[in-house]
Amino acid sequence: MARRALLALAALALGGLALWWLYPGVFGRLAPAPPPAPAAQPTPLAAPTAAPVAAAPTTVPRPAGALLALVLDDWGYQKAPVERLKTMRFPMTTSILPNLPYSRAAADASHADGDVVILHCPMQSVKSVHRERNTLLTTMTRAQELAALNADWDSVPWLVGMNNHEGSKASADRRLMDVAAAFLKGKGAFFLDSVTTPRSAIPAAARAAGIPWARRRVFLDNVIKEPAIEAELEVAVKLALKDGSCIAIGHPHKETLNVLERMAPTLAARGVTLVTVDTLVHP
Repeated sequence: MARRALLALAALALGGLALWWLYPGVFGRLAPAPPPAPAAQPTPLAAPTAAPVAAAPTTVPRPAGALLALVLDDWGYQKAPVERLKTMRFPMTTSILPNLPYSRAAADASHADGDVVILHCPMQSVKSVHRERNTLLTTMTRAQELAALNADWDSVPWLVGMNNHEGSKASADRRLMDVAAAFLKGKGAFFLDSVTTPRSAIPAAARAAGIPWARRRVFLDNVIKEPAIEAELEVAVKLALKDGSCIAIGHPHKETLNVLERMAPTLAARGVTLVTVDTLVHP
């Protein structure tokens, strides 16, 4: 009897378990949780695009008519000319000596005004004159020449070209000028011949290297007196009117700056347009 009762209870238990499994909603068994949804993947960000860079012009547009480029050498020694440079409102080219206290300030002031900045590269003279640091010498090895050129170039910002400071001996040395021209080609820069010797090798070296170049035609201030500077500027104006263009070189002497500030505004009425020297370089 007891055994039958135990078997009956076991049967009821098994039956209840089966009903609980088959009808979970009725007997309160929770359905298994659905598998978790895959985590949302972040939308990949687009790769940033580089800021557009203006392509360097192969040539500078050349205005019609008579063109005059004023190049002022020897910036870097003094602060006062740099401060005055900031107030001068006509196109010019500043040729800046490297490694001097105000070399960078002069370059920055010139560039901010939209003018062209070139390196006034120290080169060996036939005369016994003061030598700037890293002056190019005909006795240097190629490694020394390149080290001097790189050091000079790196000391002045905004450079697009170079002319020679002194250099009556160095600029007549074809081998050395070939090195300088090849260096400028690597910088995408031009070579302006200051013409401190009639035997200059700069034009031949520039042509061989395939870089733009030009030559100075007038020195404005060999005599640092305003009447003499006015007379030389008049020579440059007449050459520009006669031949279509002229490059004149001067220095940031007070007298030179006085003459240029006084006469520059009058040139347009005479048919002469002031331009930066990069406008007048050629292959």
